[in-house]
Amino acid sequence: MARLSEHGIRLSSMSPSFLNSNSTSHTWPFSAVAELIDNASDPGVTAKQIWIDVVEEQKQLCLAFTDNGSGMTPGKLHKMLR
Repeated sequence: MARLSEHGIRLSSMSPSFLNSNSTSHTWPFSAVAELIDNASDPGVTAKQIWIDVVEEQKQLCLAFTDNGSGMTPGKLHKMLR
């Protein structure tokens, strides 16, 4: 059985090469933002609104993206992160 996060989501492991290729796929910050918005409006996604907030995490300002969609099941999230 896979280990669970504190929120009950199965933990996944990723190859460092995947993380590197994923992090270099957006050479311009706006392209990453555009992809998040595009993903929230994909067919079959129930999100109708998207919020972008500035939050502080570990003394650094970050952008937080939230939508009002139904989200992914823990199994679907685990499969996507594999």
